[in-house]
Amino acid sequence: MTPNSTLMRLTSIIASLLFPAVLAFGMENESGLPDEVSYHQHVRPIFQEKCHGCHQPARSKADYIMTDVASLMAGGEGGEAVVIPHKPEESYLIDLVTLQPGDDRPEMPEKDEPLTPYELALVTRWIEQGAKDDTPENARQRFDQEHPPQYAVAPVITSLDFSPDGELLAIAGFHEVLLHKADGSGLVARLIGLSERIESARFSPDGTMLAVAGGLPGRMGEIQVWDVEKQKLKFSKPVGYDTAYGASWSPDGKYLAYGM
Repeated sequence: MTPNSTLMRLTSIIASLLFPAVLAFGMENESGLPDEVSYHQHVRPIFQEKCHGCHQPARSKADYIMTDVASLMAGGEGGEAVVIPHKPEESYLIDLVTLQPGDDRPEMPEKDEPLTPYELALVTRWIEQGAKDDTPENARQRFDQEHPPQYAVAPVITSLDFSPDGELLAIAGFHEVLLHKADGSGLVARLIGLSERIESARFSPDGTMLAVAGGLPGRMGEIQVWDVEKQKLKFSKPVGYDTAYGASWSPDGKYLAYGM
């Protein structure tokens, strides 16, 4: 093979590698935003990080659920639509996440960092383009307290933990933690959250809370903290983009460690 033919072959290989990148770059306009904003690819990760902790079926603050597009658009306790397709200027959601004159920060998210200008622009453009739901069928949220999983076979048990007083046994299931009486006499509660995979369930040292580490593989890690007596979700925090593991309380119950 001559030097010239080798050079031509290398040039051809480099061009073939660069061409898809050029095409991908062409899918964005001058603002840096995609020409077509995808809910599942672009908008969902923003809401997952900033909003789902407080607005999900197990913990619907203001009766507002943001984990699926239909609920997101329907609104909460006020009963009025929060997202109006093609009209971001009339969509209350945009008002909530936008810094208003005279305010120090946007009203939402209440306990997280505000949306960046780019994130706000993505959500705005998604609404402008009709607020379409392109969630794949296998990625839709199917289970909650009113629609619990039904087991055809016994689930893989990834975690077991006895409460400090020995009265309860927490068992990891699919999309849930099952609280059983430790003597085997019956099921006490099914704690169903966002996470499909439950990798760890641990009672706090005083037994009043249950920490859960899990997630949606390849999409989200999540830490949940449940009130054991009330059987209610107190806290949910998405962490990273893969399953969380190994929840562990500090001896005083003030801190929680987990692995990724």
